[in-house]
Amino acid sequence: MEDTIVLRKYWQRIKGLNFEHFSNAQNELHTRAYELAVQHVCEAMSCHPRISAKMVEEVKRKAVEIRENWDGCREVITFESTLELIIEEILEKKYGVQRKAATAE
Repeated sequence: MEDTIVLRKYWQRIKGLNFEHFSNAQNELHTRAYELAVQHVCEAMSCHPRISAKMVEEVKRKAVEIRENWDGCREVITFESTLELIIEEILEKKYGVQRKAATAE
């Protein structure tokens, strides 16, 4: 999303959301970022020869406990999220291609 026009259109769409939809969009965005960070940490741990798959799973379980119990952050389901649909619509209008179709090739 380095394209300035796409970012500007995305910003315009976000500004048009009411509080509830904006809050949901932010929850989705942060959940996606958190999931990606967990994936990166797990992949990094699996590269180390002394860290077993069982240890990686224990770390993932502890991370969920910390997120939910210590920090009070609930998990948000992000399948076909509002943000994803907005970005796809903007990219389709700008470039004339659908993102899912382009990534499936």
